[in-house]
Amino acid sequence: MNYEYTSEGIRINKSEDFNAKQILECGQIFRYTVENDGFNIYSTNKTCRLICKKHHDIICTNNPKEFVHFFDLNRDYGEIKQSLMGYPNMKNIISHGSGIRILNQNPIEMIISFIISANNNIPRIQTIIEKLCFECGDQVNDYYAFPEIKVLNSKGELFYRAIGAGYRAKYLVNTVDALANGFSLDLQGMNISSARKHLMKLMGVGRKVADCILLFAYHRTEVFPTDTWIIKYYDDLFGATNISVTKKADILSEYYGKLSGYAQQYIFYYMRSGYKFINKN
Repeated sequence: MNYEYTSEGIRINKSEDFNAKQILECGQIFRYTVENDGFNIYSTNKTCRLICKKHHDIICTNNPKEFVHFFDLNRDYGEIKQSLMGYPNMKNIISHGSGIRILNQNPIEMIISFIISANNNIPRIQTIIEKLCFECGDQVNDYYAFPEIKVLNSKGELFYRAIGAGYRAKYLVNTVDALANGFSLDLQGMNISSARKHLMKLMGVGRKVADCILLFAYHRTEVFPTDTWIIKYYDDLFGATNISVTKKADILSEYYGKLSGYAQQYIFYYMRSGYKFINKN
């Protein structure tokens, strides 16, 4: 990725490997706002302003090294896409979302956000998380930080229901208490099955949510988060069957291997954009 540090933060020269809109709209992040010339993006207690210009993008931030990591700027996505092109049907899919990058986000923020995301739509998820930050997060200039776990743990089920979490409220109460009382988020050295099983000990974390956490907080790209869009893709690719969603996720992960997480993001963005998948095998 061709970028440089500037007095404003980070300048990214125009590249087919970086597209702010695609990065933010592929289901991996919920805390951002749209501006006329770009986006405001929030992560834990930090923010950056991403300005989209004709020949370059500018990430305005006081924490440039942190946002280089956040946007995964040191990884060669051209090489990743070239490898994925070797799979059938991927050329058009990748072309549609060629600027997607997988963000490196905070594990606690991802756990809470994706518990809220279960059986939910993106605008509603964003509204709930925004209320959560407003009610429990520290105010930092003109925005609210993602709340600290000790503050979240002081809230009961009625609070979480009041901000719109619905039946997920009891999951949040239970999981926040576990996180506040020593549940380990150190997954280093765990194979993917063990890491997934560990996260699924948290209430409200099923297979799909665990895989989202693994991909977006730990960059474990051997997972393939599987929702209704991905199930449709699977059925078109392999043929509709009565096997479980978990089995379909396993098959997709085995099929794409270490590239699974990247493939999932390109496919999710393509399918969610309303394009009809045509199996050319």
